[in-house]
Amino acid sequence: MTDKLLKLFFPKKNCRAQVLHMDQAWESMVRNQNLPLPVKRMLGEMTAAAFMLAASLKFDGSLVLQLQGDGPVKLALVEVRSGLIGRATAQLRVPAESIPGDISFKQMVNATGKGRCALVLDMAGRRPGDQPYQGVVPLGDVSVAQAVESYMTQSEQIETRLWLASSDISCGGVLLQQVAATGGTLPTEEIDPEGFASLVMIAQTVKAEELLALDASDTATRLFWEDNPKVMDTLHPSFSCRCSRDSVARMVKSLGKEEAESILAERGRIEVRCEFCGSNYLFDKVDIEEMFADPAFKGQTSQTTH
Repeated sequence: MTDKLLKLFFPKKNCRAQVLHMDQAWESMVRNQNLPLPVKRMLGEMTAAAFMLAASLKFDGSLVLQLQGDGPVKLALVEVRSGLIGRATAQLRVPAESIPGDISFKQMVNATGKGRCALVLDMAGRRPGDQPYQGVVPLGDVSVAQAVESYMTQSEQIETRLWLASSDISCGGVLLQQVAATGGTLPTEEIDPEGFASLVMIAQTVKAEELLALDASDTATRLFWEDNPKVMDTLHPSFSCRCSRDSVARMVKSLGKEEAESILAERGRIEVRCEFCGSNYLFDKVDIEEMFADPAFKGQTSQTTH
């Protein structure tokens, strides 16, 4: 099945929708990450939400959706770049095997009520000194969908509803948003004032099994065939990690020569594993010596493994 995101518009209701299904890209994102199933499902729901939000951006750059947790999950993060190219990861405070299969969303990331949901928008070509836009809101107790809905309502003032689903092999979702009164294509008097509410009633009939098993086009047809929305675009999400030996070498060099040599003396080499794709970057004694002698060092002689 093709990974697909449909962008829909309902002129008479002045609403937009997105329908997403991903399996190949989602499997690639988490294939090399040792995450327990509840965390993987939460991360998959975040991935579906982040890709649908990113599809609405009107600038080149990236969108990052983060849950900063106070429970066993320290951080869950999804980054989506222009072209709907993304990656995702989660950091745990405890061993993966200690997280029970029936743990709730609240227990994972908002155990003491200090969890946060953050959205970061970073425009390409940002000038030095300019900071990315970031909004942060407290986490709710129920779900990823509720967390993102609360963020969009509180921080962006955009009425938004989400339905998300995830397994270890696929993820999917439906997003509905009310367009501003002046942002439609019909005169205000021709817009159904109950349009958004009626679409919410329809969308909430979608089942998790449908989001996980059906092509995005089939889900959209099943839900919205009576309203005959305009298909504004058909996009294809994909996975790609932008880690590189060069960036990892810069990170190692930032430790300082003394710290790098200390790690080398203790372990015989420095090994850095990318949390997103699982690539391992290895630096030996020769690499470390060259690294601090040559500003342009990339360490091409040592191994990179997946």
